[in-house]
Amino acid sequence: MKQIVYISSAVRLMQDNELLAILKSAQKNNKAYNITGVLLYSGGTFIQAIEGEAKDVDKLYDIVDLDPRHKSLIKLLDKSLTERNFPDWSMGFAAVDEDNTKEIAGFLGSTDEILNSENNNAAVNILKTFITTNNLVITH
Repeated sequence: MKQIVYISSAVRLMQDNELLAILKSAQKNNKAYNITGVLLYSGGTFIQAIEGEAKDVDKLYDIVDLDPRHKSLIKLLDKSLTERNFPDWSMGFAAVDEDNTKEIAGFLGSTDEILNSENNNAAVNILKTFITTNNLVITH
């Protein structure tokens, strides 16, 4: 099992419909590769954690790397994992304006799910920092 966390910059600020298209694409690819994880977006910056079998995570990361909707991809974490941190999320997702996205399956209902996690895994801590730094607070 393996986990990668990366951060990247959108080539331009994303509209809600574009973010939903990214979410749907991520969910489709993640299901095909048995990947779980979370994708956060704020002010033109993406951060994503993906986890699964090493060969699948590496293959999916290569696909993500080629996506023209973002640039300046920086891998923050690439490590072995004994168990998934996001086992129930084909791709949890949060954006600053969640009004149009909360009906989508896999949508992260609340950033509290991550912020209140007692898991001290590096990926979870990176996501907590991103949420806090960007004031990405979503509650339902």
